[in-house]
Amino acid sequence: MTYEEALHQSKSAGAAHATDPALMATFCEGALQTLCGAVSPKLVWTGAQARGMSTTDLAAMCASSPQEVADLQWVA
Repeated sequence: MTYEEALHQSKSAGAAHATDPALMATFCEGALQTLCGAVSPKLVWTGAQARGMSTTDLAAMCASSPQEVADLQWVA
């Protein structure tokens, strides 16, 4: 699933019915930059997916270590 597909799924199904990757894409598109500054939502989502993270894992990382969230942009 791509970032764009995940966003589309979340918007179509609604956050309550979305898969975790779709919910994470919505989180990245919305609150991520407010919590962590100038990061790319798409690159952070891609890095988090590559690491097998859940939306809960990413949200906890945003609260505890914004620099680690920024580092997700460079995970391939």
